Amino acid sequence: MIPHLLHPAGTVDAAAAGRLLASMTEDRTYTLDFEDVDGIHFAALRKFMNARRAGCRFCIINACDAVVDRFVDSGVGTLIDVCRKPKPLDLSRYEEFGASYMSKAYNCDDGDSMMKLYGPGVPRETVFREKTVARAVMLFGLPTPLVGSVSEDGGRTALDFERIHGKRSFSRIISEEPGKLEPIARRFARMSRQLHETPCDTAVFENRVLAHRQAVINCRELTDADKEVFLSFADSIPAATTCLHGDLQPSNVITTGLEDLWIDLGDFGYGYPLLDLGMLYFLTRLTTEERAMQLFHLDCASLARFWDAFAEEYAGARTPEQKQAFEQAVVPYAALHMIYLGTNFGFVPGMAELACRLIGTNH
Repeated sequence: MIPHLLHPAGTVDAAAAGRLLASMTEDRTYTLDFEDVDGIHFAALRKFMNARRAGCRFCIINACDAVVDRFVDSGVGTLIDVCRKPKPLDLSRYEEFGASYMSKAYNCDDGDSMMKLYGPGVPRETVFREKTVARAVMLFGLPTPLVGSVSEDGGRTALDFERIHGKRSFSRIISEEPGKLEPIARRFARMSRQLHETPCDTAVFENRVLAHRQAVINCRELTDADKEVFLSFADSIPAATTCLHGDLQPSNVITTGLEDLWIDLGDFGYGYPLLDLGMLYFLTRLTTEERAMQLFHLDCASLARFWDAFAEEYAGARTPEQKQAFEQAVVPYAALHMIYLGTNFGFVPGMAELACRLIGTNH
C-alpha cells in the first residue's frame, strides 16, 4: 500500500511543519517526501516530535544528509523513521538467487547482506514503506531480518536486508520435501495464531481495515453499487488491535531450522485476524495453477491440502461441517483482500469479478 504522500519543499520551519501536521487528518500513516527539502529547523523538529508523541503517525523519505543528521543528532530520529535519499543501484557484487511476482532477490558477495530488487511497476514509495515498517516490526520485537538502505537506478528500486544463512521459506521446504506439507502448514498455523493473539502498537502501525476500506473507495473496477456492498462488509468487521502480517502466506516465513522469521512486512498492521486469513485463502484456494507454481512452486492440489491442515490447526476445524463453516467465514475477507491487492498492485483478468461473486454483489 502507498500511504498518503505529502511533498514539502525548501527549508522546513515551524510554520511549514505546522501546515504539514494540520493536513494529517485521517487515522493512517502519512509519508512526508523530502526529496525537495534542503534543511529543517529545530522548531520544526520539536513540532514533529510533539505530534509523534501525541499519536500522529508519519515517516519521512528521500531526506538529504543535512536533514537526516539533524534528526539523528537531536534524538528526534529515535521517534520518527527518517529514510535517506536512495543511493545508486549497483548489482556488480550481487548474484540472483530467487524471484517472486513483485521482485527478485540477490545475494551480495560480502556474505552478509542480500538485496530485494522490485519490479519496474512498483513505486519507490512502496519500497520505502516496506523499509520503515520492517524496521518498526524489528523494534517491536517480532523475529525478522534487519533492513538496510534503499537504492535505485532509473525505474528500478531495491532494498538491502540482512542475509540469513541456511534459510528456506516454508513454501520452498514444501516444494522440495512434499512429505513435510502438513507439518509445515500446522507450524505456520501456530505462528499465525500467535501473531494474531499479540497486541499491536496502534500508535506505530496502521489499522488494516481502514487501508482495505480506502482501497475499495479508490477501486476503478467496482461500480458504486459494488462499493456499497464491500464498504458495508468492511464496516461490519469487528474491531481488534492485535497484529496482522498483511500478506499472510507460507513464502513469507523463512527458517534456518533453529529460528523462524517473518518477511515481506510492508502491510503489517493491526485488525481482525480473518482479514489476514482472507489473503491466505485467496492464495491457496482461489489461485490458478500457473500462479501457484510461480508463487510457491506448488500445484493447486497441494495448496488446498495446505489450507485444510492450516484450518484444522488454526481453528480446530476437523469435521467437514467445521471446515465448511470456517471457510464460509473467511471467504468475504478474501474478496476484500482481492480488491485491496488489485487496487494497489493491479488486477489480473477476472479478479474483480470473482471478488464480487464471493462477497455477493450483482457485478
